Amino acid sequence: MAFLSPLLQVSPFASDGGELIGRDPREIPAVNWIGQPLLVGLKAIRAKCLDCAMDAKKVRKCSRTDCPLWPLRMGTVPKGFNLARQGAGNSGPACTGIAMPGAVEADENPACAAVNDGERAI
Repeated sequence: MAFLSPLLQVSPFASDGGELIGRDPREIPAVNWIGQPLLVGLKAIRAKCLDCAMDAKKVRKCSRTDCPLWPLRMGTVPKGFNLARQGAGNSGPACTGIAMPGAVEADENPACAAVNDGERAI
């Protein structure tokens, strides 16, 4: 058997036919994170945008405004973004939109945990 990443597991779902899937990151012990790239927040968003566009100039010129990461693609919170978000009222759970600094995390919000765990119930 080839090297198995500690971040992967054989799918417990019969419909997946035994293929490898990513483990639930909330259940991975610290020792398994050693050597893994750990970017969080805006740096992770910027890295994903660079991965998608493959070039910083293309990230800047990105026209995929339907992408939930688009407003944060430059690695910073845009001018006026927080003010506009406050005006919107944050009525739903944090997991239904772009997670911003200060947003409630899934561990703290049962509605988000239900969304994240939805496939397990199948």
